[in-house]
Amino acid sequence: MNIIEHIYHVGDLKTLNGLECNPYLLIDGEEGVLFDPGSKLDFEIVLENIKKLIDIDKIKYIVLHHQDPDFCSSVPLFENAGVKAEIVTSWRTMTLVQYYGIQSEYYLLEEHEHELVMGSGRVLRFLPTPYLHFAGAFATYDTKTEVLFSSDLFGAFSNNSTLYADDEYMDKMLAFHEDYMPSNSVLRPVMDTLSRISITMILPQHGSIINKEIPKYIKALRTLECGTLLTPIKKNLLASGGHLRIFNDLMKRLMALYGREKVLAIFRSIDAITISPEEKITEYAGNPVEVFNTILDEIKAQAGMIWIASIEPYVRKLTATYEIQMPTVFESLIKKMGQENEKLQEMNQSLEQTIKAVNERLNKNSITGLFNEVFLKSLLMEELGNENWRDIGAFACIDIDSFSNYKLLFGLEEENIALNNMAYILKEQFGYNAVFKMESTDFGVYLKGYDRRDLIEKMEEVRILISKSELFLAKITVSIGIAFPDEIKLDLSSSEMTATQYMELGFTRLRGAKRAGKNRVCSVGQEELASVLAKSVLIVDSDRTNAEVLKTFIEKLGAEVLIAEDGYQAFEMAEENLPNVIITEINTPKLDGFLLKEKLSSNSKTKNIEVIYLSFQKDEDSVNRALELGVTHYMKKPYLLSELLGLVKRNIKEVN
Repeated sequence: MNIIEHIYHVGDLKTLNGLECNPYLLIDGEEGVLFDPGSKLDFEIVLENIKKLIDIDKIKYIVLHHQDPDFCSSVPLFENAGVKAEIVTSWRTMTLVQYYGIQSEYYLLEEHEHELVMGSGRVLRFLPTPYLHFAGAFATYDTKTEVLFSSDLFGAFSNNSTLYADDEYMDKMLAFHEDYMPSNSVLRPVMDTLSRISITMILPQHGSIINKEIPKYIKALRTLECGTLLTPIKKNLLASGGHLRIFNDLMKRLMALYGREKVLAIFRSIDAITISPEEKITEYAGNPVEVFNTILDEIKAQAGMIWIASIEPYVRKLTATYEIQMPTVFESLIKKMGQENEKLQEMNQSLEQTIKAVNERLNKNSITGLFNEVFLKSLLMEELGNENWRDIGAFACIDIDSFSNYKLLFGLEEENIALNNMAYILKEQFGYNAVFKMESTDFGVYLKGYDRRDLIEKMEEVRILISKSELFLAKITVSIGIAFPDEIKLDLSSSEMTATQYMELGFTRLRGAKRAGKNRVCSVGQEELASVLAKSVLIVDSDRTNAEVLKTFIEKLGAEVLIAEDGYQAFEMAEENLPNVIITEINTPKLDGFLLKEKLSSNSKTKNIEVIYLSFQKDEDSVNRALELGVTHYMKKPYLLSELLGLVKRNIKEVN
């Protein structure tokens, strides 16, 4: 059956215990792609349907979205029938499907950038859907037709199926996912990814094809509470419609699964409830808990335990949502599991409270309430370790220009207010979970869903918005550096090193924005960056006359020269201006030259700045200490000016 532009349903629409299998065939010129060919039980009819459409030797690929027998067990039979195709799947699925006796070559997603380019240039993109319901599960997106072959996602139980989703399909789909999917925390991020993709049609391996109102189905799964250990949002039973609401919801769900007539026949046989001509339960007689038990007992008596087992997750969700007693008919089915889960939940709740309290202290900034740099780095490491690491986001560093002057003018209290106001602006623009308080710069932003150009434009808008904001006592500007996921280097030995290098790239771009004059967005690579960097030198000396004389000669080299009279001021100026070179006396007030170097080295923004010691103090102990700190150029006053200028010239030349 033709679905859309040479994409065909090649299975049998008959169901087996309410779970039908839908193999699909995509024909592109002389190439065919077979998606999840099905079980051994369906093999003959699927093969017959395929032969009506294409010669089997033109099937070049068989896509296996996961390893279950209803998807894969017929593959050896297709091989015996003469199909010579590559098996397109994840390495986790490959590990298991080999035990069906599959002999064909494998096309592993991880080795091909999660894409398959066909002979015509048509691209199939493979979207990881880990643990939905298998660790190596994925879906396939046809970029030509914008059709999603969704595997188990959007599938359904149904004993009264239709080829295309009807008005009852939502309940069928939710029933399937409540039972098969592990948790909302796994389901939600995949739905977030799908919501950003243009999808014209969803072809699930079970259930019906969804060809309209696709965002509605994505939203329904995004918010679905599912899994054995679900913790749904509590609702007031009376305010929601009382037990009548529960009885009608249960009847509606059963109709979706087993057909209207069968379900109505059972419910009409129950004396304790009244059903209107509109097929709604309008009244019940007696204690509602007893009536609930009566309804379930009658369902068991007339339809058997299969019906009871299929609605158990849904009833469990209802009882948890409205905090009512689970009907007794489920006791034999879930008593042991319930006891274990109750104990597990108690332990988990206690553990979660402890973890939450510790995380709040360790991972949140006390001033802004934002998660900190350590948390962001852990998040990046986690994402890099995931199967869908290619969906990693862009990273932007945002630093308030000349913030040290603002703090000196208005004091600590206003500094905290300014940071909170800045956090407020960024959260408004990017969302709470995207903004972080950093140690090595003021703020970090981690974003998904932006392409390069859109993100640069957005950051420019934010930069201008902040410069015009009236939330601060004086005008504030920011410098911004952006790193993009396609710049990540994956050849490092650990995800920690990769995350560190990725963040460092953002910091480097930020330094570029500052050296180029501040109040800028820098998003260019190293070679382009070098062409826009300003050359600057910081002189640290309490003798202003000596500093001014040296400044005159260095400026002739074409560099901007800054002067600080004590070590503390020097550190703040270095952090704000990121000079190429710091020339410092050893004996400076507040922080001496050694402590200044230690402080510079402990800061991600300033650790790579070249430091030259220029001092009256130079002996074996001080030279050894300088070497330990990584300072290799130590000149004693009086010094040879040409030698010093040569060192400065060499360091500022590196940014030309």
